[in-house]
Amino acid sequence: ETKLCGEWAVFYHSYSFAALIYEVQAAVGSVLFRFRSQYAPLPRLLVKDFEQIPDAPRLVQRFEKEFATNKRDHHPSFRRVAVSAMCSLSSTGPEACTAMVFIAGYSCKDLSFRNVLENLLESCYVPRTKVKELAAKIVALSEKHGLDVSQFGGKACESGKAGHLLQIFIRRPLVDRLAYSAMPYGPIDESRMPISKYMNSNQSFQVGQARVVAHPKLFMRADSIRMYVASADPTFHANRRDFQKELVGLLSMMLGEPDLRQKAAMGIYGGMLPSWWSAEDQRTHAQY
Repeated sequence: ETKLCGEWAVFYHSYSFAALIYEVQAAVGSVLFRFRSQYAPLPRLLVKDFEQIPDAPRLVQRFEKEFATNKRDHHPSFRRVAVSAMCSLSSTGPEACTAMVFIAGYSCKDLSFRNVLENLLESCYVPRTKVKELAAKIVALSEKHGLDVSQFGGKACESGKAGHLLQIFIRRPLVDRLAYSAMPYGPIDESRMPISKYMNSNQSFQVGQARVVAHPKLFMRADSIRMYVASADPTFHANRRDFQKELVGLLSMMLGEPDLRQKAAMGIYGGMLPSWWSAEDQRTHAQY
């Protein structure tokens, strides 16, 4: 924060069982789109999920018109595009305290995480006949490095500390495009809007939530978003970079052919690829 706070606003997203999904998305982003997965996972990957809700103003509109009376921020369309966040590392509420939530993390359990993983792999054009085999290998690799995969049919982490904290830096000119001030479960907190003004102010950030639209076209660009992660489990925290290297290796084998990489990239990115994209493994082009 000391280094980046002048040009970037920072948010903190706590999570637990979704960690493996985020990590797989980061590895795919590394292979196909130059995402720097060594620094952090990627909370969302599929650009097509953002066609109807591409930014925070549209999310606010949909919330007020539809989600406010229908599951609020637990609505599937909300979950597909946005994450819950606090506005400070020292936030104590409302509802969630960043420091206290860190150990166990935060997660919804009203879904099958194993199915989410397999559907994600299929969406990334992993051959359908290889999806279950690859999912099993990914779960085994996670166990090896200490990541809690108890919701995926694997083992819990030995420490019992399944939480993770994603530090999300957003370029200040993009803050209103990607975030809004929120109350618990997603209603708009008008007293802290626009959120860019609030985040630029000298007000206390000790109390206050936000919702962040994690659009992958921006979240995979280091000139727009930068992310860093800390894991409560000390084994996985120490092993994460090695885990990512091995995970990227597994996915690279499945996406080994240039034609398949291009097909996968076009499907994930929504058809039109960025002008810099080429069919070779994109990891060698990633730079800060």
